[in-house]
Amino acid sequence: MVAVLTAALALPHPVQASTDFYLLYRQWQPYDWPDDAPSAAEVTRSQRGLGWRHPGAAGEFRVDYDYQPLRIRTGEPAHNGHLHRLAFGGHWQHQLYLVEAQAGLAGTSNMFKHQSVHSDLVNGRVAMFRAVREGSPLSLGVGGDHRFGSFRWIPRVRWERTDERGNWLMDLPVMLRWQSPGERWTLQLERKGDRWATLDGTRKVENALYLREWRAELSYRVSSGNRRWPEVELGVGASVDTRVRYRDLDAGTLDQRLGDALLASIQLGW
Repeated sequence: MVAVLTAALALPHPVQASTDFYLLYRQWQPYDWPDDAPSAAEVTRSQRGLGWRHPGAAGEFRVDYDYQPLRIRTGEPAHNGHLHRLAFGGHWQHQLYLVEAQAGLAGTSNMFKHQSVHSDLVNGRVAMFRAVREGSPLSLGVGGDHRFGSFRWIPRVRWERTDERGNWLMDLPVMLRWQSPGERWTLQLERKGDRWATLDGTRKVENALYLREWRAELSYRVSSGNRRWPEVELGVGASVDTRVRYRDLDAGTLDQRLGDALLASIQLGW
């Protein structure tokens, strides 16, 4: 992936074209299990995603689906490691106010297969900001989500500016992002975290899995696409301080630090 990204930099490319539909694949290197569990094997993780967006004058509406196999090969987890998520949402601007919202379903595959669901299946996040004055790049607000574990509300400070060096966005304490002019390059550091409803193999233990991390990723738009070929974007990065909390049938609730891992991604857009 790194070699392909390096070779692509030498090619001339037109400015980015906007896309309405995308396909995504992201792969992490295996996580090493904590040192205090020497009998455990590595933890593997990947992500497949697809989505559609509809931009408008006041904002954007999105539909996103992703599937993450998270394979924990130790103990007796009360989940099968196949995490599915379907979300609807977007962001909207009105005068001094900005609203970001998302709602959907997130759970393990056996819940959908056996139609045995519980309340943790419904999931969402929301953030609301107000600019300090008209035309100001600074906004103050509050957001609620699972980025730091269980759902909680935290204060947010948002600052965004566009100049000759690109677009700069700070959404503290959850995200820092820079995009080059034309959005060819993107560098992003973000706090990621979400919850999936879980069900054990015998369909008797209903619980939830929480996965959270700090993720840094540099992406490059190799091709802007046309009528015949999709837009192509490659990314490399790392997940830092990845943690997972879930129910184990033998040990009870576990909150484990998986550690750090490099990642690579490819996204196609039309």
